[in-house]
Amino acid sequence: MDDALVTDLRREVGDALRAVGTYDGDDYHVRYLRDDVAPALDDDDLDAIRQGAVFDSLERDYYERLFSTAGDFEATVRRFEDALVVEVPTGHGGGVLASVDRHHDGSVSAVIERCRAVAV
Repeated sequence: MDDALVTDLRREVGDALRAVGTYDGDDYHVRYLRDDVAPALDDDDLDAIRQGAVFDSLERDYYERLFSTAGDFEATVRRFEDALVVEVPTGHGGGVLASVDRHHDGSVSAVIERCRAVAV
């Protein structure tokens, strides 16, 4: 599966791109799963990811109040042993998740900016 966001992210991070998905309150749309990542995720896993992402995006106002001197909340980055997961809320209950290999040397900020350009 390929689209403009996936193309932009692949141009930015190359083969380090692991997964891309978009979500809203009801659905999670897988836009890209790298061949070695896909077998590890079933429908229940994807639904749990969507639920977690929607919950996180609803906390946006809280984080903006908590860190009021930092400006608008734009993204969350989670670091795991093998991957970085970038979550970018794009609206009430919606957003983009992108995962790259942890040891990718490129800019996480560039990944965030590409994800922010998507309307979900």
